[in-house]
Amino acid sequence: MKYRTSPLSDIKNARFHTLRATPETVHWGYFDKKLNPALEVDSGDVVYVETVTHHAGDAPDLMMDDGIKEIYDSIPEENRKPGPHLMTGPIHVAGAEPGDILEVQILDLEPRLRYGANVGAAWGYLFEEFDENERVRIYEIDDANEWVTAKFSYHYPGKYEIPGGMVHPEDTERTEALPGIQIPARIHVGTIGVAPAEEGPIDTTPPDIHGGNIDNWQIAKGTTMYYPVQTEGSLLSLGDAHLAQGNSELTGTAVEASVNCLIRVTVRKDLSYRLPILETEEHWMIHAFHKDLEEAVRTGSLESISFLQEIGGLKKHDAYSFLSVGADFMITQVVNGNKGIHVKIPKNAFKSK
Repeated sequence: MKYRTSPLSDIKNARFHTLRATPETVHWGYFDKKLNPALEVDSGDVVYVETVTHHAGDAPDLMMDDGIKEIYDSIPEENRKPGPHLMTGPIHVAGAEPGDILEVQILDLEPRLRYGANVGAAWGYLFEEFDENERVRIYEIDDANEWVTAKFSYHYPGKYEIPGGMVHPEDTERTEALPGIQIPARIHVGTIGVAPAEEGPIDTTPPDIHGGNIDNWQIAKGTTMYYPVQTEGSLLSLGDAHLAQGNSELTGTAVEASVNCLIRVTVRKDLSYRLPILETEEHWMIHAFHKDLEEAVRTGSLESISFLQEIGGLKKHDAYSFLSVGADFMITQVVNGNKGIHVKIPKNAFKSK
């Protein structure tokens, strides 16, 4: 079945690259097909990529090291736009052309530091229910990367408007948060995407066909994403990593953190579809986006029908039935401008194929 991820049996022969996050290799708040590549690789190469969170200033004493401070100090606030996310890249993949699919296998994810921030932000789904007060909670992940626990919370001074704003311990009162609660860690990358075809800069906030700010917590170690290539070389960028998140990302953020990633990138000329797809061991997940959640469901439904027709050889009306009785429609997030859904299609339904 051709929608299986590329085998890892030949990974020992792959070329290995390192892309560290520095002022020269990051771009803050945008995708742009005119950006010069931070790294050039071949199809099948493995890349170690450092990502830095745009929320490190929420607790700089815990969420910053010297390298992160250098990035924050080097990029003025007026250059952090139009979106909030700090992106590492872009990576030019030789041979990738519009119409191809870029396969991104996530081989490993490891927190750079042990802390992350969750913000009850003005763009959160229920902001008006909390007297329009923005509150920050700082979480810590355990050494086994299994659980996150809240260390403290504080009322954000002023409005959370400038990406990368700094709140030092003396600037606010840190109080207890979520006592006695531990939350399963779900280390993942919230924003991975190829450069859009449109003229840039393109805001990192809304996800779209290029991928970007999908915020699906299942884009994690051991999974594979497929992105429709929009421009020559694909120009892949990564950022906005998380230690934990639930479906919906209701407050406006996950547990935002700096995470180091190990990925393999492969150009797939044998695949063709219109939306980003995630492959896990047990499911395929077709992502769809729209400002109207119902329209996202409709788009995801139609793309899933096409997917089922191709991989399963189903007739259109049979694929429609399959979605009704065998697939799960999940809300990915409701806070990124374009709301996101993903359709989970179980692989074990195709055992006879």
